[in-house]
Amino acid sequence: MKKVVLFLFFSSLFFSCKKEEVVPTDDNELITTVELIFTDANQKVSTFSFQDKDGDGKTPPEKFDKIVLDKNMAYTMEVHMYDETKNPKLDITEDIESESDVHLFVFKIDPASLFNLKASDKDKNGLPIGLRSSGTTQNAAGTGKFNLILKHQPPINGKAVKTGNEAGGSSDIDLIFDLSIK
Repeated sequence: MKKVVLFLFFSSLFFSCKKEEVVPTDDNELITTVELIFTDANQKVSTFSFQDKDGDGKTPPEKFDKIVLDKNMAYTMEVHMYDETKNPKLDITEDIESESDVHLFVFKIDPASLFNLKASDKDKNGLPIGLRSSGTTQNAAGTGKFNLILKHQPPINGKAVKTGNEAGGSSDIDLIFDLSIK
């Protein structure tokens, strides 16, 4: 009987041990406002915004602009992000810049031929960030979607997750703007 009790005791210890799930300790940003600032080759500046002041995503945003760009034009784009649940509003752009090795902007344009936007800034490892980008619009008018994703890719167990690709990490923000090339 003593052997059975010992067997059950050690069995329960062995089977009750669970492998710990490794979770990154670096939290996602709360982003309530996104500004996309486009400057064309003629130095004309256009700003398009998304704003959801309460940041909960359950209520419609207060502002969600349509991006309108000129055809056959070279553009640079800067991204600025804020948390307006704080007073004064918190500039998240500075946090992203200081932690650029764990952040990556992904731009998905549909159809892809409308605008060929690519990140022009790099982190300390030579990987793209996307706070500053450049590209050229197509030669003809058209409409589509501009998907802006900010990936948060902190290291897990000391191993880098950011590779310059969308895979891995979580999304701090994932917005789909209407896009018009005129």
